[in-house]
Amino acid sequence: MLGQFDWLLAMSRSATLEHDNVIDFVAPQHWSREEWFYMWTKGLDPRRIAIVCRVPYRKVYEHIHARVSYKPERFGQRLMLHDHPKLPPGGLKKPTPKIPWMERAGEVSRFRREHGRFPRGYLDGEQQLYSFLQYQRKQYRAGKLPTVRKSFLDEHLPGWLTPPKKEREDALWTQRVRELDAFLRQYGRIPQYKTAEYPLEKVLSVWVTRQRHCKRLGNLDPEREQLIHKSFPWLLATIHSSAATDGQRGLPVGADNDETLTLSKQGI
Repeated sequence: MLGQFDWLLAMSRSATLEHDNVIDFVAPQHWSREEWFYMWTKGLDPRRIAIVCRVPYRKVYEHIHARVSYKPERFGQRLMLHDHPKLPPGGLKKPTPKIPWMERAGEVSRFRREHGRFPRGYLDGEQQLYSFLQYQRKQYRAGKLPTVRKSFLDEHLPGWLTPPKKEREDALWTQRVRELDAFLRQYGRIPQYKTAEYPLEKVLSVWVTRQRHCKRLGNLDPEREQLIHKSFPWLLATIHSSAATDGQRGLPVGADNDETLTLSKQGI
């Protein structure tokens, strides 16, 4: 398999005689990247290729590493002692050292003590801890989290097992219904956004706008719509009338007269 390259090795180690004079023969460098890669596919390692082609080893290694990393299937093209070996796990890069579960859980626990909250996935430096915690929640809901680990999390991270997103959104929506009902009973008026006297009034105003907006788009959940009709008949009854008059008053059609069109997650 390597016979076709023996002449290069011979040239690199030999001298020639010409006209009875000894002349040192220096083989030229071979900078053909395709040739390097071809040699590699035939079984030569990068260090051997560097010697044969009389080029720096690092150049050969980086070129082959880049080509194989770009297309990992090329690793299987190389002739070795066994046929078509699989690419090592993680490719040609060194695998990231695996952090023990207890050590990572301890990092999350220290983070909670120092910051008073759980890590957040959208903040730099907190993604790994957030992913770890999310994975534990996923494992628990799938019934795959060992009892020992759950006991540790319960003891050192109270409140770590948050409900699924759908349950959290439903709980928040129900909370807004109770808050709006309490506001109407206390102040006897619909919450306003521009002239709000209390922070919660703005939140409730956005929430009301959000429900009307979802109703117009046909995205309002039927159960939620039924509860709104039962608790606040006025909330959705004004949609058609306001849509008819908004254009006359210079407002965008479909805009609420008393609330801003700004929609935020607080209005869920």
